[in-house]
Amino acid sequence: MKTNRAVKITILLFVLTGCTPMPMKTWTSSPVNQTAQNPYYEVRFEPLKQNNNFFEMFRLTVINKSDKNLTIDWNKTRYVFNGHARGVFVFKGINPEDIKNLTITADTVPPGAKFSKEIAPAKLVAFAPFTDRTISADKSGFSPGVIPEGKNGIYLVIRTPEQEMRDNLTLNIESKEIR
Repeated sequence: MKTNRAVKITILLFVLTGCTPMPMKTWTSSPVNQTAQNPYYEVRFEPLKQNNNFFEMFRLTVINKSDKNLTIDWNKTRYVFNGHARGVFVFKGINPEDIKNLTITADTVPPGAKFSKEIAPAKLVAFAPFTDRTISADKSGFSPGVIPEGKNGIYLVIRTPEQEMRDNLTLNIESKEIR
């Protein structure tokens, strides 16, 4: 009888412990976005939460202020975490073989145009298998992961026909418990 009672109490404790709400977290960015500019372009880099409490992607916006085409070199542009390069960025429509071979097609921003793209660090992404036939043409084929706490940024490489320009934009990402 005492053993039966002990088992019931143990089960009850497990049930009650399992029902205890886990603390929720929300992620913040300081600053909210980072910008840079020069005579050729203005750039903004900001983290995105989509429908979650955490950041999972970034939005890169480039405004071409020049009278020349600007080219974003995705093969040289890097995700930077705590001061160290951690690989390339990926985005909707990218071919995983291009990531592996560093043959990612550059994006061109015409004179006076505004370019914007949602990007995620390749190191934090889960890719669908090549054999997955459930992915249709309108799907990205990858799921972005949680952007970690710390200094997250982009080492951006933009070219004109005459020169290559670089910008390093960094945001500090933190998580806080919410009640």
